[in-house]
Amino acid sequence: MDGRLQPRKTPQQERSIQRLEAILEATVLLFLEKGVHDTTMSEIAQRAGISIGSLYQFFPQKVAVIKAVHDRFSAELEDFIRQVFLGVQSLDEAADRAADSLMQLHAMFRQQPIYMALWQAIATDNDLLQLSSDFHEKIITSFYRDLAHLIPAEDFERFRVNLKLMILATGEVIRFTTRQSDDIAAAHLDQWHRIVRANIFAY
Repeated sequence: MDGRLQPRKTPQQERSIQRLEAILEATVLLFLEKGVHDTTMSEIAQRAGISIGSLYQFFPQKVAVIKAVHDRFSAELEDFIRQVFLGVQSLDEAADRAADSLMQLHAMFRQQPIYMALWQAIATDNDLLQLSSDFHEKIITSFYRDLAHLIPAEDFERFRVNLKLMILATGEVIRFTTRQSDDIAAAHLDQWHRIVRANIFAY
């Protein structure tokens, strides 16, 4: 991965760990207040209560800070998604769980506006877009592990392609509905719920 995304150091001592936490917390607040693109490294340092030099000791440029925030929140999202098919006993049950998870994902995006801010930033940077692609692959691998006993080996590639398309489309639906009124969001989510339920295993 491009070195511009990597932190300059991983904190080991408690003081450095606390400083990194302050940086990430300040970054999230600024991203929500000003937007990702309009937030500067100087503003992050000032909000975190550190010098700009100290900030650059951790991160070479803003895109590396974006990645650090992305990693933190994508881990939370991944923890939720990994539970969707855990212990599932049939494809019908799996389809129900996948469709029902839409409402929970929508609620997460509404409750955590940082998800939308990060998505908008990622969409404009090729290196960050690769993070999104890697995340999708991790989710697909996790899903297949939980569903392997229900999917014939010879169908795996078609299942994988179909699942990736459903994940990509669901992401767009969630991002769209997050920006809408409750009534409009509910109507679209209800329709997408039916589509997912009927098509997630239609490979």
